[in-house]
Amino acid sequence: LEGWEMSAEFDLIVIGEGFAGLTCASEAAKSGLRVATFESEFFGGLVVNVNDLDHFEEADGLSGMDHAGLLAAQNKKIGVKSIRTEVRKVHALDDGFEVTTDSGVHTSRYVVIATGAKLKKLGVPGEEEFQGRGVSHCADCDAPMFTDGHVVVAGGNDWAVKDALLLATECATVHLVYPGDKLTACDDYQNRLKNQTNIQLCSNSSVIEVLGDETGMTGVKILNESGVHSEIKAAGIFAIIGLEPNASIAPAEVKRDAQGYLEVNTDLESAASGLWVIGQIRSGFNGWLNDAVLDARNVAVQIKKRI
Repeated sequence: LEGWEMSAEFDLIVIGEGFAGLTCASEAAKSGLRVATFESEFFGGLVVNVNDLDHFEEADGLSGMDHAGLLAAQNKKIGVKSIRTEVRKVHALDDGFEVTTDSGVHTSRYVVIATGAKLKKLGVPGEEEFQGRGVSHCADCDAPMFTDGHVVVAGGNDWAVKDALLLATECATVHLVYPGDKLTACDDYQNRLKNQTNIQLCSNSSVIEVLGDETGMTGVKILNESGVHSEIKAAGIFAIIGLEPNASIAPAEVKRDAQGYLEVNTDLESAASGLWVIGQIRSGFNGWLNDAVLDARNVAVQIKKRI
């Protein structure tokens, strides 16, 4: 083991600096391990643009940006090496892993994939054309742009309903368009909807086109389950219909579920021994930050025991 440690650059490489990745790296480094994190974009993941981290007490009132920044700063102090680069491939060796990036090749005894997911696009006409001119993916960022206006939120999940509630504090009307006859958001968000008279529910429907002209977006065309088309006048749309996993870097031996998320055992270890998967990228994850942090801490304990 001592000879292997001398030849390997790190004890643990964590890929992804979202809340799960940053927490796992922190816990491992506090145990005395040599840890590196890799991130090609910005630390914090999707929630970095969320101001109110509902159901996540550890944030203690901090925004997603502020809490992620605090975690990143703490990691730097305890010796975690943060490398800003794109990871291209993770390859299992006989005694560890080789991680190929745009800036070079790195070796580690263990790897944790915490690359999360990205928001799905609607994939409808007008979406790309009016990106930034009405089409948005960040209610916390862009809500003030639509003050006293009319907007659409596509989706019925936790994130979509949370965004609708936020937009309702700024906008005259929020049209919540979602498939099926029931929302999938948690009871807390659904109960809060009952007190928002300016949120209009459009069930059993989907957005099939974003409408607009040279001035920008002017509305959307929707289709209900009966095949009836209708139009909603709106200056903006927030598409929160679901997520796509960032799973392309995982070795071929790591299994994927039907949606492409990485499969793990009860210890969150993949089929590639020594490679764990935590947070939004893993199959079966329910999406709450508390669970991402719990994943991270559990795996850090397991890795320490292995070494």
